[in-house]
Amino acid sequence: MQAPTGINRYIMRQRIFALGQDFNINNAAGQAVYKIDGKVRIIKESLKFRDMQGNLLYKLDEKVLRIRESFNILKPNGQVAARVHNAIIDPLRERFTIEIPGGVNMMTMGKVIWAQYDITRNQQQVAKISKQFSWIRRDQYVVDVRQGEDDCLILAITVVIDMMVSNGR
Repeated sequence: MQAPTGINRYIMRQRIFALGQDFNINNAAGQAVYKIDGKVRIIKESLKFRDMQGNLLYKLDEKVLRIRESFNILKPNGQVAARVHNAIIDPLRERFTIEIPGGVNMMTMGKVIWAQYDITRNQQQVAKISKQFSWIRRDQYVVDVRQGEDDCLILAITVVIDMMVSNGR
């Protein structure tokens, strides 16, 4: 599955964003490029986004069973890299805002609950997320990220949005 020019394409299997599971994110050639460590502890659960050398890139920590309207994505030093907010809900679409401290905020456009949406900054597409359905293998997400973006941060945002939609906020 080749990516268009100027795009980095990633493939993630559906419903593996569950805490307590580890999984890889593959590029368009099928090579593992990021690893997500999922841990469940008694009072906290976490996801850690790592490169394939094991370096921590981003992390999500959440108190168990707490349903939230926003979610922080943290840098390895604990600083907030992005804060994802559920902004608007209507029957046809859900919108999320992505606050980037010290940077330009982003938002989603499209049908988030159907995993068919864009992440935009200043009305310019940063990433396109689409769910591919399959009768033979597990459904998967295809995440196309514009070159020059922080790919792992965009993937972390995609995982957070999936978790927020799946958990009903």
